[in-house]
Amino acid sequence: MEKKYKRSKKRFFFQDLNELLKELKRKMGKVETKEISDHIKLTIENGKILSLKTHKVSKGVEENIQKAIELILDRLTHPTLVPTLYTIIKELAINACKANQKRIFFEERGFDISNPDDYTKGLKEYKASFSEAMSDEFGNKAKKKGYYCLINFNYNEDGITVEVVNNTPIAKQEEKSIREKLEKGMAYDDIAQFYMDSADNAEGAGLGLALILIMLKGEGIDPNFFRIIIGDETTTARLEIPLSLDFKSKRTN
Repeated sequence: MEKKYKRSKKRFFFQDLNELLKELKRKMGKVETKEISDHIKLTIENGKILSLKTHKVSKGVEENIQKAIELILDRLTHPTLVPTLYTIIKELAINACKANQKRIFFEERGFDISNPDDYTKGLKEYKASFSEAMSDEFGNKAKKKGYYCLINFNYNEDGITVEVVNNTPIAKQEEKSIREKLEKGMAYDDIAQFYMDSADNAEGAGLGLALILIMLKGEGIDPNFFRIIIGDETTTARLEIPLSLDFKSKRTN
């Protein structure tokens, strides 16, 4: 007797970015948003990657960030920049997701993030509690609450602009800390020396911002092309990479 099969109601996710790009290239002239997994959405127009949206930085997110960067830089014939750009965007995405998750943590524990004393206590408790399992748990909570990390790509033969956006505002204490790290990073050109001088820094996880500036210098890119823009409802980390003298920077607009 012939078996009858019911169509599965399970949602289908594209597991391979190249597979998704091939499909979307057949739909020229349209902007398409597809889900690669249950927590990764990719927006593409005419085979050109526009953005990647997530709520937590899982292994899958890391792999798709790297694949997106490889495809973009291969298209622009600058593949040697892949390791640096991947490391920077991954760091910024982790920071963005952690900022959202920290906000939820503070809300659940009853800490007022705008109160200096509460912020200090809450941050200490958050750091003591943080783990990979917690990151996964709070990433799922972030999705339910509408918090996200959005990575926008804008590029052509003249240059690349990447913006990593999370939709939570920054507390005054956090803004001060960010400015201090950026100022510290501007003073160094050597990563090894920076690590040696920062070995006793209690806030080691936040040193990534300073390292971004040092990595840009190592590639011969002016670190002033990296900016943190603080809005009322969002925080944006913007990185611009000029590839020609015709590149138009947003910072001059």
